[in-house]
Amino acid sequence: MIENKYTSWLEELFQKGENPYLQNHEALIYLKNIQSWYNAAIKAGVGASGVGTVAAPPMALIGGLFSLTVLELSLRVDRLVSVIEELLKINEITVTPSVRTGEGIIDLFVMMPDRRCFALALKSNKNSRVKWREDQQEFFTITPRKNKAARVKKWSDLIKTGQDLNIRTLSLKQEKSYLLKGSKNIITKAIILTSKTQVDSSNDPALFVDFGQTTALRVHAGSYIYVLEQAKILNFLAPVKKS
Repeated sequence: MIENKYTSWLEELFQKGENPYLQNHEALIYLKNIQSWYNAAIKAGVGASGVGTVAAPPMALIGGLFSLTVLELSLRVDRLVSVIEELLKINEITVTPSVRTGEGIIDLFVMMPDRRCFALALKSNKNSRVKWREDQQEFFTITPRKNKAARVKKWSDLIKTGQDLNIRTLSLKQEKSYLLKGSKNIITKAIILTSKTQVDSSNDPALFVDFGQTTALRVHAGSYIYVLEQAKILNFLAPVKKS
C-alpha cells in the first residue's frame, strides 16, 4: 500500500493543466527536484518517522515513509533522469515520462522528429547480464561472483514488463492519445537496461537484429519487444542510414 501511494504521487506530477504532461527539459527539471529530495532522504536515513528531517519535495508527502520504499522510488527516478538526459541530445525529440493509460503506466513515450514513436520501459538488475531462453519463454540474469561460478537466476519480472508494455501501448493507441499527434505509425516497444545491467552476448545470434543504426535483442513476449542497453539508445532511435 505504501509503495502504491508514493508511486501514484510520482505519476500525478505529469498530469496537470491544459497540457496533461510535462515533457522534455521541463519534465527533466521536475524529476531532478524529486531526485534531490530522495537523495537527501536516503542520506538522512529517513524511515517511517524521519520524513521531517529533510526538505519536502514539490508535492507534500502524506504520512510516513519506509526506507525501502524511498530506495525503490529513488531508483525509478534515477533511471528516468539518466535516460531522459540521454534522449534530449536529439534535436526536436519529444519525450514524455510516466504516461498513463487505461492499463497502466508507460515509463517513457518518445516521438522522434520524423514522427516515429517509441514506448520504453526502464529496468535494471544490478551488475548482471540478461539472457532470453526461447525454450522456456523466460529471461535470466547472469551475475558474476568473485572466485565462484556466475549466479544464474530467472528474471520473470522482465517478461512481465514486456507483456505489460505491449498491453499499455495498445491501450494508448485505442485511446487515441493526443501524444500520438494523429500518427498511425507503429509504436516500437523496447526495454532499456540501465546502470550496469547488460544484454548477454551469448544470447542466440538469431535474436540479435539490426534496428536504427545499431543491433538489439528481439524477443516475442505477446508481441515483439526489443531489449538493449541504455548506451545504445541514441543509435537505436536514429533513422536507418540511406545507402
